[in-house]
Amino acid sequence: MTAPTTDRLAVPDEIARAVMLPSSYADLEGTVFPACDWLRRNLPVGLAQIDGYDPVWLLARHGDIKEALRDADLFHNADANIMLQPMAGDEYLRGMLDGTTKVLRNLSYMEPPEHTEYRRALKPVFEPGAVLKYADRFRRIARDAVDRLLDHDGECDFVATLSMQYPLTAVMETIGVPHEDYRKMLRWTQDTFGGDDPDWKRDEVETSPEAMAKQWHAAVQDFYEYFEVMRSDRLAQPNGDMTSDIVNSHTSSGELLPDIVQNHMAASIAIAGHDTTNSALSAGMLGLIRFPEQLERVRTDLSLAPGLVDESLRYATPAKHFMRNATRDVEFQGAPIKAMDRVMALFVSGNRDESVFPDPYRFDVTRRPNPHLSFSYGPHICLGLHMAKLEMRVLFEELLPRIGKVELAGEPRLKQSSFVSGLKSLPIRFTKA
Repeated sequence: MTAPTTDRLAVPDEIARAVMLPSSYADLEGTVFPACDWLRRNLPVGLAQIDGYDPVWLLARHGDIKEALRDADLFHNADANIMLQPMAGDEYLRGMLDGTTKVLRNLSYMEPPEHTEYRRALKPVFEPGAVLKYADRFRRIARDAVDRLLDHDGECDFVATLSMQYPLTAVMETIGVPHEDYRKMLRWTQDTFGGDDPDWKRDEVETSPEAMAKQWHAAVQDFYEYFEVMRSDRLAQPNGDMTSDIVNSHTSSGELLPDIVQNHMAASIAIAGHDTTNSALSAGMLGLIRFPEQLERVRTDLSLAPGLVDESLRYATPAKHFMRNATRDVEFQGAPIKAMDRVMALFVSGNRDESVFPDPYRFDVTRRPNPHLSFSYGPHICLGLHMAKLEMRVLFEELLPRIGKVELAGEPRLKQSSFVSGLKSLPIRFTKA
């Protein structure tokens, strides 16, 4: 990767470290958000270079992120890693994966025309009408989850008690994982997304870039072996769950998806389908605590629940970034980006761009429009967004009429990760409605 022709595009070291290092994300409000604010005001497209990492072009403004993500020919998803990690970690993956960092064969790691063909095949499984068949199931699970929260004597950790367990159960039931394997799925998900956090590190894994990549790779292998058995079973005996629908999807030529794609798509729902929703639900509760008038508004008018869902997603931004790489030399907003230069789309910044979201640090369930980037944008927008929104809406509809006042009972704690992260603890004190 080449350096810019002038140092006017160089991101100051302290700003670059604040948005690139996993440790920064344990302190969003004191470290990450101020750095993102600085970038949007002063250097919305700038080159960050810190020790141990490839040079990276940072995109901080909502409009620039959208422009890059909509052009899948110019900015590829996965010629390099889809997430930022140290060079040593990427090098470890290349050594394990025959020169590539593509750990999964899912849509996130694909480019057109392959991406277009497989997404078209899978789209019917995830359309709004298709996921509505799970609504009654989600509502039953949500009611049980709220019952368990209310059984606590007015105080609990919202993450451990509700926002982690509810989407885990909802997703695992939907894809057909038996209850006795839920804890295993949760552990592997934490291994996948939490390697940089000391609380989520495998006991046998050391703290180093290579070790974190090893944990990520090992977790994906665990998922692969598990879902290979399930995939084969659902091909032979489909039973109506989402895994059955995925593995029996057909391309435009009438063929089934390749075995590894079937497997990795089912595994991807297990990996990403609940942890991101957990982050959004817990951030939504934190927003309602910080802005109690918003809680009262939704509680008295549940038609605002969809707005609460979108604002929770914006407020949380579960996926803090996605990486792209340029496929050819281009001048992008005045920056001389070269072929194979790496680009970091900072969703965590774009979702608080004051030019798009007035008073962006306010939690507002009536925010309209709310074009958040929490599901990405363009051809690679998250295929599971309708399922995630349905899960969240149902949970809020069941929870909010049954609780009264809610306040913090301790200090919230955030996971240490620059990729997928959120609250890992949210102590609350509450009254029943």
